[in-house]
Amino acid sequence: MFRGLYTATSGMMAHNRKQQILTNNLANANTPGFKGDQTVLRSFPDQLIKAMGAAKTPAAGHQVGHLSTGVYAQEGIPSFAQGALKSTGNSTDFALMDDLLPVNPVTQEWGSLVFAAALPNGEVRYTKNGQFSVGADGLLKTSEGYNVLGADMSPIQATDSNFTVEQNGRITFANGNETNELWIGHTENPQQLVKEGHGLFRWEGTDAQAPQRAADVPFLNNSSSFIQQGFIESSNVDLTQTMTDMMNTYRGFEANQKVIQAYDRSMEKAANEIGRV
Repeated sequence: MFRGLYTATSGMMAHNRKQQILTNNLANANTPGFKGDQTVLRSFPDQLIKAMGAAKTPAAGHQVGHLSTGVYAQEGIPSFAQGALKSTGNSTDFALMDDLLPVNPVTQEWGSLVFAAALPNGEVRYTKNGQFSVGADGLLKTSEGYNVLGADMSPIQATDSNFTVEQNGRITFANGNETNELWIGHTENPQQLVKEGHGLFRWEGTDAQAPQRAADVPFLNNSSSFIQQGFIESSNVDLTQTMTDMMNTYRGFEANQKVIQAYDRSMEKAANEIGRV
């Protein structure tokens, strides 16, 4: 009797989790470089039901069928589709040009570009948000204050914002000096990047598949358009689709809620009326 109650409860929990992820996408619709999360609902393993009472009925042991035990929401999976580019005119703003990357001729996989930033403890993290600034210490910083890393994986010294960056990441100051270049990484497995907050990603894959400097990737040798200065990549969240998904999720939650209410009324009737007979 209670099997449907558990199934409906799991459905409510799954839709609640999906609604939380959609709400987070909506809240970050204006965050540069933000990658919207997609939620996948999956069912728990089915149970095989068989008839019981082998000595009483010829049908005993016969397979009745499969029973679903509920549904759950997997953790949000980021979509690495490129967002629209927005012109800012700021020399410290950069947009990664994923759409211009060629396909790997061997694996036929599309890749994704990332910047590198250093945490205070020295660990390397990756980001798609190219909204940088020059800190008080003369180092190039992310919007959250982390040091942006150069090609040699060290912080980039930039005494002021009067510089230009070529599309391959090389930095040239007003006096003509070329001191460093932005580290621009490439990976064919962006799904191995796990969000850590503050616009940062942590690599969870193997070291062999970790993002490597785009300039060192053989099939990218003829591609020099990695970034665009004076632009930022907007969030790739589709507001219209997100609002539609939120309404559908709410309806799914409400439908499961009504199932539970129906079970509640049935149990109330069984306790108060059937028990009297």
